[in-house]
Amino acid sequence: MSAGSPNLMPQLGHGRAVVIVDDDLCYAESLADILAAKGYEVAAVGTADAAIQALRGRDGENEAVALIDVRLGVASSGVDLLSRLGEDSSDPICVMMTAEMDTQTAIAALRRGAYDYFDKLCEPSALLAVLDRCFEKVQLRRERRAAHEALRAAKEEAEAANRAKSEFLATMNHELRTPLNAIIGFSEMMLQEVMGKLDNDHYRSYVADIHASGTHLLEIIQDILELAKAEAGKLELREDVFDLRAVVRSVGGMMGSLWQDAGVAATFDLPETLPLLQADERKTRQVLFNLIGNAVKFTPRGGHIGVSARFDAETGLTVTVADDGIGIAAQDLDRVLKPFERVDNSLSRRHYGTGLGLPLVKAIMELHGGTVRLQSELGLGTTVIAAFPPERTVMRHAADLSMTAA
Repeated sequence: MSAGSPNLMPQLGHGRAVVIVDDDLCYAESLADILAAKGYEVAAVGTADAAIQALRGRDGENEAVALIDVRLGVASSGVDLLSRLGEDSSDPICVMMTAEMDTQTAIAALRRGAYDYFDKLCEPSALLAVLDRCFEKVQLRRERRAAHEALRAAKEEAEAANRAKSEFLATMNHELRTPLNAIIGFSEMMLQEVMGKLDNDHYRSYVADIHASGTHLLEIIQDILELAKAEAGKLELREDVFDLRAVVRSVGGMMGSLWQDAGVAATFDLPETLPLLQADERKTRQVLFNLIGNAVKFTPRGGHIGVSARFDAETGLTVTVADDGIGIAAQDLDRVLKPFERVDNSLSRRHYGTGLGLPLVKAIMELHGGTVRLQSELGLGTTVIAAFPPERTVMRHAADLSMTAA
């Protein structure tokens, strides 16, 4: 190399690139020749500004190591250059060079981002060892960036697939619901003998099965579509202020035949002092239907479920559904809150279901800014606590005053 000017900047390629920053051009030239003979791609500059220009914009696959002299003329220093490079997006790996490296300068350089240092009075082989360490770090950076990029690409691919799935399910709403509504409607008319008697008992039994199966399938499709909307961020709340006690009692009345047929007792504990709730009433009913339905489904005949509500100024308004059924193992508590996950044991396999109930409850509660917690033990039962945040409660006297003013 020839050092006829303070900047010697050949185009650096994608090999082991080194930028020497030193205002002593004779030393820079001899060091560049040594490194070039060892296969390094070398550029030499004599000023801080030229160094920043040489290092800026080099991506992870074309990263250079900077060898920086601690003194760069009268008006600048290598330590100051470290600070400037730290502010730059290139963030190169830097090695300080000096013939008189005192402790304070070394500490200052390391604090400002120097990776290592090299004594100019040492043999060049010592610098080669330093550079080996530097390029090991470069390789680790590249591998970390590659892993991060692979994770980012996988995340984007998964999100795109999830969006496509959700959009597909949303578009299937009409196509699935229309024929099912016809099946349910016509089978109900046949059961009610609207167009004439259904004399054959076998046919009546078949029609009842068709009606029950169609209704169950429609409920599953509705849950899938609701969950798909939640995952796509399209599930919306239609908020109103209502009495949670009335909603719980209404759901309990509609589900009474369910636990009576299952041979399960049910009790309700709803204090008169509960505040009103500002939420989506229909979705709140959906939460209660799913929680109570699950409790009945997994509680054996002769068992008991309890539904209660409590208010706390810090935790908010909570609805608790507890049963003394089959329970859930500790390692499965997180799984049952994920879509299509079911606990795989001999007891749970006796019951039909898609595993969408609790995930849908979780999605609805989170949409309200609330939470769902599970407490369970195998053979002893399960307790599910759905909590609405305090800001969603409305004190009854405040609601009464508002209605009076209106």
